[in-house]
Order: sequence, then C-alpha cells, then structure tokens
Amino acid sequence: MLIQTLSLNAQSINLKGPAQNLANELKGVFPYIAVCIFIVVILSNLGHFASQNGDWKKGLTNIVIFAAVLGAIVGLVSYVGNLQV
Repeated sequence: MLIQTLSLNAQSINLKGPAQNLANELKGVFPYIAVCIFIVVILSNLGHFASQNGDWKKGLTNIVIFAAVLGAIVGLVSYVGNLQV
C-alpha cells in the first residue's frame, strides 16, 4: 500500500511549470553573460595584438573560434527551446 501511494505521489509532481520559468530566466540572462564572456576573451587575447612579438593571427583565430562555439550553443539552445514535447 505504501509503495503504491509513493508511486502516485511521484507521478503527480508537475515540473513543466518551474522548468519553463527557469528556461525563460536563462533566455533573458544569456545574452548578457555571453557578452561578458566575449569581452573577457577579447581582453585575454589582447596580448596577441598589442605586444611586440604578438601573433595577431592566433588572437584573431581564438576570437573567431569562440564566436563559432557561442553561435553553436545559441543555435542548440534555440533548437531545443522550439521542440514541442
């Protein structure tokens, strides 16, 4: 009897609402976080551009790779967000 009651309680938990609220909050905050991380990446690669023996190709490559990864993450999040379950 106890196991049956526990299984009924476990099935009645509605996680769709809180999960949707969390997803909406993350969608609102994500652009700001992405811009902050992009600025950090640019500042960390600034040495490749500004130093005397700097390798500007390496700095530019790092920034382009980061932008590509960020684009892939945004695309994946958009795809998963548009799935109808």
